[in-house]
Amino acid sequence: RLGDVNQGWTVALTTLMNERASIGGGGGGGGLGLASATRLIEMLRHFDLADDPVLRDELARLYTNFQVAKFTNLRAAAKLKAGGLPGPELSIGKLALTNNLTATAEFVAHVLGPRLAADTGEWGTFAWSTFVCGTPGMRIAGGSDETLRNIVGERVLGLPKEPGIDSKSPFKDLLKG
Repeated sequence: RLGDVNQGWTVALTTLMNERASIGGGGGGGGLGLASATRLIEMLRHFDLADDPVLRDELARLYTNFQVAKFTNLRAAAKLKAGGLPGPELSIGKLALTNNLTATAEFVAHVLGPRLAADTGEWGTFAWSTFVCGTPGMRIAGGSDETLRNIVGERVLGLPKEPGIDSKSPFKDLLKG
């Protein structure tokens, strides 16, 4: 058994928090290895685009956003290591990760263009197409982005709760059908 009777939601939340921590904190802010600045620079150089000012600006923005996420994750890790409870940093870290990965996927698609869709065996295209295709799935891992935004809005920012069911009522008492 994972918890006491009628404590299933607590167990589920603990599982989600651990998943968010590993997702949001993974790779020092969401690099997941492939999407590191070094690899993106290598890709630009390989396709003779390293001097393109628009791409350099986009890459600088990506790098900055990953660094902000990294330091947010480090702050959350320090809090946990000191015995504190996880705060909104884990949810915010997960949201930052998915935003950063989406922006990276868009950047890669912009750079590779049609090479992304048709794997010609050219350097890097297969790994990047796998990355771009897998990125949208991260939006639901660890709790969907929409749910996390609601949680941050209601619990952190104090916005009014969305109308819905009473979470304190037992499932058997909820209206069905």
